[in-house]
Amino acid sequence: MYGITVTVKLQNKLAKDSIVMSLKNMSEELFNESGGLLIRCFTEVSDTQIDMFHLWKDKSSLLKTRTKFSNKFWNDIKDMGGIVSKSEGETVVEMSKLINNANVQVK
Repeated sequence: MYGITVTVKLQNKLAKDSIVMSLKNMSEELFNESGGLLIRCFTEVSDTQIDMFHLWKDKSSLLKTRTKFSNKFWNDIKDMGGIVSKSEGETVVEMSKLINNANVQVK
């Protein structure tokens, strides 16, 4: 598996909320076998900053999406004055056996 953490700092809450909504609108396409996205988590750091973690089935799935969509998306955010930083790499996942019993809200 391959993970990427993206931190986005924007001018205001409306800009941050718009970014999150835009990403969620792509969910159906990414969360299928050909899309390869397994998990995406949003952490509300502040009214103007969002941290996101994406877990992909493999690096090639990420690269395919990056070429098709995300390079332009992140560059558009930078052009609007947003600050985007990323870190990525091979990812090992540990998961509690309790996750099946947890009250996890999936959207």
